[in-house]
Amino acid sequence: MGTSVAFEEVTKALGSPPWAQFDMPLRWEDTEKAVKRVEDAGCPVLVMTVDGFGGRNAETQIRLARTDTRNCLGCHPTSNAGRITLPAGSEPMMEGIVPYGSNPHRPTWQDVDRLKKLTRMKLVLKGIETSEDARLCKEHGVDAIEVSNHGGRATEDLRPTVESLPEVIDGAGSQMKVLVDGGFRRGADVYKALAMGASAVGIGRPYIYGLTGFGQEGVERVLDILRTELLITMRACGTPKLAQITPTSIGKVPRAR
Repeated sequence: MGTSVAFEEVTKALGSPPWAQFDMPLRWEDTEKAVKRVEDAGCPVLVMTVDGFGGRNAETQIRLARTDTRNCLGCHPTSNAGRITLPAGSEPMMEGIVPYGSNPHRPTWQDVDRLKKLTRMKLVLKGIETSEDARLCKEHGVDAIEVSNHGGRATEDLRPTVESLPEVIDGAGSQMKVLVDGGFRRGADVYKALAMGASAVGIGRPYIYGLTGFGQEGVERVLDILRTELLITMRACGTPKLAQITPTSIGKVPRAR
C-alpha cells in the first residue's frame, strides 16, 4: 500500500488490477478501509506481509547511516537515523491510515481469520519461513504462502529463503501454492526454486536496479535477462517446459528440518 501512485491509477495504466501488498495497519478500521479500497478496484489477491511486525535488530543499518548532521530530507527521503521518511502526500494509499509501527502483537492468527471474513479476495501471507507456520496457514484458510525474510532485515539469521522453501512446502501440503522471494538474481536461481516445488518466484532489488538506471526500459531489460537465463538453464537441464522441472532436475533436494 505504501506506493507513490494510487492503486486505481496503476490498474488503469496496466489494463487490469494487479495484486495488492500491505502491512496490516495498527487500527483495524484502517485495515477495513484499505482492503475495501483495493477490492472495489478489482484486486484479485491480497498479500499481507507478516515478517516485520516483531521489530528487528537494525544495528548494522544504524552503523551505516549517514553521519552528516544537516537535514538530509532536503535532498533525499532518508533521515540521519537511517529510517525512511517520505514527504506528506507521497503515499496516496496511506492517507488517513496509521501505520503498523513496531507493535509486536500484530498481526495475530485471529486477525488473519477476521481478514478472511472481511474480503472475497484470495489471501497470501508473505514472510513464512517454517513448516509450523505453513501448517497454521493451512488451518486458517490462507490461500497461498510466500516464503520471504524481509530481505534478510528482520531476523538477520543468515538463512536464505531457498533453504526455508522445502520445509514450508512440506508443511503447506500439496494443495497450497507456495511462492518465494529473497536473493534471486539469476535465471538459474529461479530454476532451482521451481525444481524444489515453488509455484512462482518474486524479485525485488533486480528490477529496482533497472528502474533506477533506465526507467521502464531498465525494468523490461531486467525481466528479459532473467527470462533468457531461465530458458537457457531449462534447455541445458533437458527440461524445456516448466512442467518438466522436478526435484531430480537439480539433484538431491535438502530435507525439511
